[in-house]
Amino acid sequence: MAGVKQVRNKKLLPDLRKEGILTQEIVLSTKEKHGVPAGSRLFSHHTLASVRRLHFYHPFQLPEDSLDLVLAACYNQSTEKFADKEDLYIQPETQGHDTWRRLRNTLDKIPPAAIPQGHPMKRGGIKEHKSPFSVKLMNSGVHSSQTNPGYSRQPAGGAIFFY
Repeated sequence: MAGVKQVRNKKLLPDLRKEGILTQEIVLSTKEKHGVPAGSRLFSHHTLASVRRLHFYHPFQLPEDSLDLVLAACYNQSTEKFADKEDLYIQPETQGHDTWRRLRNTLDKIPPAAIPQGHPMKRGGIKEHKSPFSVKLMNSGVHSSQTNPGYSRQPAGGAIFFY
């Protein structure tokens, strides 16, 4: 996903569609962030941690023990000679790689598709249009030209000129 930019999520609920599924709808006292009492705004605003703690949120994949964390780490023992103890546990998302986990309440902003040649017109169809008059068939008509296209014989002198 090259070129995907992460922008701050200004909505009341975080986007956790890649991480898990909500089996129930989250009850919000308001849909607005401005012009409402502070209590209802705080009740409706959820963070990543608060949504993950809900009993009806079911994540797709969770590490079951410390071995799962070590296996998912970016540490490679063949390339790193003298690694620190914490290098065994550094996860890919802390280094900026795209994974199933989300560390910040952000949304993925996909850049618009590049328009070839600067305009949205699509090119397609027939690549080459051959003239039916340039093909010499086996049963050609009596009125077909017997000279090369572009050449003609002049009545005076008989020389061949190219026009």
